[in-house]
Amino acid sequence: MSKNGGRTAVRVYGRVESGLRRASGSRERALRASESFAAITATLASMEAVATRRDTAEGELNDWRVLRGGLAADAPFVSRLLDKLDGPRADRAFHLTRCALGIALLIPGRGTALDRLRLSANAGLSILGMINQTRSRYGGDGSDQAALQVHTAATISRLGGDARSIDAGLWYLSLQGVLSYAVSGWVKLFGRPWREGTAVSGVMRTHTYGHEGVWRFFQKHPALEKTATRAMLVFESSYPLVYIGGPVVNAAYSAVAMGFHVANGVVMGLGRFVWGFAAFHPAIAYTTDATARRRGRSDALPAVAGAAIVAALGATALTATRRRLRVLDGPSYLQRLETSRGSTLAYGGKQHGHPVLLFLVNALFSTQDHFGWVTGHLDRDGSVDFITYDRAGYGASREAADDAFRIDDAVSDLIDLIENVADADQRIVLAGHSYGGELIRRVAERLGDDRVKGLVFIDATHPEQFAQSASQREGLRLVRDAQSQMGLLVRAGFGSFLDRPSWVTRLPPPFRANAELQYRDGRMWRAGHRELRAVERELDIPRPPRLDAGSGIAGLVISASRTMSDADAARFQRELASTFVASGEPIVLEATHDTLLTDPLVAGEVAARILAFARQMGAPS
Repeated sequence: MSKNGGRTAVRVYGRVESGLRRASGSRERALRASESFAAITATLASMEAVATRRDTAEGELNDWRVLRGGLAADAPFVSRLLDKLDGPRADRAFHLTRCALGIALLIPGRGTALDRLRLSANAGLSILGMINQTRSRYGGDGSDQAALQVHTAATISRLGGDARSIDAGLWYLSLQGVLSYAVSGWVKLFGRPWREGTAVSGVMRTHTYGHEGVWRFFQKHPALEKTATRAMLVFESSYPLVYIGGPVVNAAYSAVAMGFHVANGVVMGLGRFVWGFAAFHPAIAYTTDATARRRGRSDALPAVAGAAIVAALGATALTATRRRLRVLDGPSYLQRLETSRGSTLAYGGKQHGHPVLLFLVNALFSTQDHFGWVTGHLDRDGSVDFITYDRAGYGASREAADDAFRIDDAVSDLIDLIENVADADQRIVLAGHSYGGELIRRVAERLGDDRVKGLVFIDATHPEQFAQSASQREGLRLVRDAQSQMGLLVRAGFGSFLDRPSWVTRLPPPFRANAELQYRDGRMWRAGHRELRAVERELDIPRPPRLDAGSGIAGLVISASRTMSDADAARFQRELASTFVASGEPIVLEATHDTLLTDPLVAGEVAARILAFARQMGAPS
């Protein structure tokens, strides 16, 4: 950090802290301080936009003709209005207007005329802020969102005009600010680099936000980085304590928070974050000051918010319970089988006594509904019988009481299903997607070629991929971390708040509702997490199981082009093919790992390949 940069940081820190001290105890001073800091944020953002004119030309990041695509379909009237801002002159006028409104909010003094000016300026900045987030990929970061929150709350507070309205607005900003810190800390707790204390140096290595000097410092002092990272996690996660500790505790938290933002501004170039997040602190200071309460501060909003949260949690729990019952019931066409180890499998499909019976086995964190496009083609063709099922713990299938789950437990369940639903003279073909590929490989090893005639590996897991490839091993850990975060949220009952995933909308209509129910229910995430731990214990080890062609069971390997673009993954797919396929080569389709099943056109090709292979297995020898 240069000497000039250090002096600037100290001056900014001093001005912000003095503003926060003046705000404590007075609702008007607190509101004016918050809206002033937010105004500085908006003004700086627009000054940058006027000065740089970044990425607005045709084909660049902020080309409006590209950005308007989704908006034109969802809100054509708004899109046509924003079309008028597409152009250098209109864009310049837009940002100069934001600068003028921001400067207007910084005018000192009291009086009716100034209050009306502040109301108009806040309303204008709120509207223009929303427009800016719609029409540009810049302007949607944390500082801009914080400023937009402040201007909107200040507009409503000043529109109400009385003390209760201003107190309500300040309480809203206070709660928003405290939660922004706390949630940031809680989310980081699920990230492995943050828990291990290595996340900061990782950020410092990036081109956009990195700083070579800081990165080198932490490389030399890893223990200091771990201490600083974990201290930050504790600080952010515990921020709600300011409401218990009062103004003294809040002053300490505020000083640390602003020091953190100033440091980020200097090191990472996030100068606007200083002002954007400083805008929350006057409201936090006011709402944690006991003297303000004695002077008649209205605390109605947090009381109402608390009651609303309790009611929302109750409604969420009721919704989660009803969803769980629907998941356990499952679709009406499902049948049940109790396996030898005590689990219950829910399965469906079509059986008409054809020579070949095909079993479809899904991936981790997925259900039999993922095969919807494939089974639709199989059903219309009608030349082979097929079965889909949910493994124990997924959907309407129930897990045995044994908690020590192993991969071979799922294998045993599938063998029980095969033995109970297949006719003695039927030829068995098994198709497995991803992790399902390892399950069918193990089933074939145990049953042999006198029962299993063919295996179809759909972008399947290779048993040695995690032991032999650092990138595959890291990918497994990333999946574990991501699914742990998502799974905890869903298992806590908050599945209703998840966005509908795109893969659900790509499934055939009859399968979408059940797939979405399971996605929002904790059982799928719990079962997937249990299986993922088993994969780590049994495959991510120095000596994992080896591929073995056994008695020469025929195979078909279908791989996604995205998978094959990775050198290690492609090598493992080819090893599967060289072990089980006569030609020694996988069939590569233009798709991702997921769209092999969820894209209707690609899944149709997958189904056609499976059908041709199954018919070949059913032909008289």
